[in-house]
Amino acid sequence: MPAVQDAQHPGGVVRRGSAPPISDSSNRRTTRNHLGVLTLLLTLLGCAGADRGINPALTPGARNGGYGLAEINASGGRPDLLIFVAFSGGGKRSAAFGHGALRGMRDVPVTLGGPPSTLLAEVDQVAGVSGGSFTAAHYALYGEQSFETFPRDFLHRDLAAYVWGTYILPWQWGWLVDPAVGTNDRMTEVYDDLMFRGATFRELMARGRPRLSINATDLASGSAFPFLPHAFDVICSDLGRFSVARAVAASNGFPLLFTPITLANHRGPNCDAPLPVNLSVMPMLAEYNRRRLVDVVARMADRDRTPWIHLLDGGISDNLALRATLNFAILGGTDEPDFASLVRPVRRILMISVDGQSATDPALSRQRMVNGLVQIFDAVSGGQIDNYNLETLAVTAAEVERMVGRQRENRCQHAPAIDGWPCEDVQGLLVHVSLADHPDPALRSRLRRVPTGLTLPDDDVDLLVAAGETVIRGNRAIAGFLGADGSVPAPRPVRAAHR
Repeated sequence: MPAVQDAQHPGGVVRRGSAPPISDSSNRRTTRNHLGVLTLLLTLLGCAGADRGINPALTPGARNGGYGLAEINASGGRPDLLIFVAFSGGGKRSAAFGHGALRGMRDVPVTLGGPPSTLLAEVDQVAGVSGGSFTAAHYALYGEQSFETFPRDFLHRDLAAYVWGTYILPWQWGWLVDPAVGTNDRMTEVYDDLMFRGATFRELMARGRPRLSINATDLASGSAFPFLPHAFDVICSDLGRFSVARAVAASNGFPLLFTPITLANHRGPNCDAPLPVNLSVMPMLAEYNRRRLVDVVARMADRDRTPWIHLLDGGISDNLALRATLNFAILGGTDEPDFASLVRPVRRILMISVDGQSATDPALSRQRMVNGLVQIFDAVSGGQIDNYNLETLAVTAAEVERMVGRQRENRCQHAPAIDGWPCEDVQGLLVHVSLADHPDPALRSRLRRVPTGLTLPDDDVDLLVAAGETVIRGNRAIAGFLGADGSVPAPRPVRAAHR
C-alpha cells in the first residue's frame, strides 16, 4: 500500500512501526482516551463541514452573463475562427496526453488568409471530463504558465495517496458522521491545495479566453451537466462564485470511490433567469436529442421536483467532453440572434477531440477464467465507453455540419461579402486525435496500456506528454484546415488524419 498523504500536511506520511509491550490496563485506558478524542474530532469535523460546498444563489433579477461563447470569441484572437478543444476522461493518462496536445498546439501555425498566429492562441473553448478536466481547468486558469507548473502541481504527484488518506486517516472521517459531507469534499480540498488555490469561475471569467467547460453527469437523468452559465441559470445559481476545484471534483467523481457533488436548486419566485430552450425547428437528426434535453431542463427548472442535483464522473455520460457542447447548440444557443450577430465574422469552425483512450485487452479471450473485479470492470466500462464514443463522434460531426449551414445563412442574410470574404465561405471540421495516432507502434501499444489511475510513474507521464505533442504537430487535417490557402481536407468525422 502506498504512503498515505494528509491534505493539511502534504509532507506527512503514515508508516507502520513497533512499540514496547504495554499492560492490559494501560491499553484499555489508552484505547478509551483515543476513542474519546476520535469521537470529539469526528463530531467537530461533522459540524464544521455541514454547510460547506453549497452553491450560492443568484441575486434576484440577475443571470450568469459575460462568459458566453460568442463573447469569448469576440474578446480576442482572430474573429474568423471558432475553435473548440475537448479533453477526454481516462485518469492521469488522459490528463498527461491532453497536456502534451496543448503544448504541441503552440507549434501549429495559423495562416488562414490573415495575420499569422498559432492554434493554441486561437482556441476559444477548452472542455474536459474526468481526468481531462484537470488539464482543461489548469490551462484555462493559468494559461501558458500551466506548461511550467501543471507537471509539478498534478502530473508528477501521487494523488492516489490522498485518496487512500480519505479512508484511512481518522481526522479525514468527517464524511462518516455527517451526511452533508462526502469523500469528494475531501478531494475538493486536495485539488484546491495542490492546484487551484481557491480559484472560482469569476477568476476564469476575468481571464477571458479560452472559456472553460467542465462536464459532470447528473445522476438522476444520466445526462451531461456542464459548469457553464446556461446550466447554472436553470438552477438560479451564481457560477462566478463557484469553486473550480469543486467542479473538477464533480467531473472526476468516480462512482463508488467518491460520493457525488451535490448542487442546490435555487429556482423560485425570486429567480427569473432565462431557460436555455429554443423550440425553433431542428433537423430530424437532432430531434430526439432536442426533446430529451428539453425534458432534462424542464425537470431541473422545477424546484419542487428537483431540489438537488447530484453529480458524478462526467465519463458516465460522455467520456469525450463533446456532449455538453452539442447540447448547447441543440438547445438553440448557436441560433440565438445575439450569438449570430457576434459570430458573424466566423468562417472556420474547428472542433478537436483529444482522446487519451486505452487499449482493449485481447488477452482476455485466451484466458479460461476472468475473476479479477478490476479486470472485469475495465473491460466492461471500456467497451461501453468506446462504443458510445463512436456514436458521440458521429453526432458531433453532423452537428458541426449543421453549425456550418446556419453560419452560412447568418452571413449571407447580412451581406454578400464580410471582411472581404464571400458570405458562403464557411467550413467546419471535427478532428479526433488519440494515442492510436502515434507513429511509433511499440510506443503506441505501451502507452495505450497505461492504467487510468491518479498516480503514474514519472517516465510514463513524460512519454504521454511527448506523445500528445507529436500527435498534434503531425496532424495533417488540422494543418490543412488552418493553412494559408484556406483549403479544407475531406471531412474525417470519426478518425483524425494520420501523418
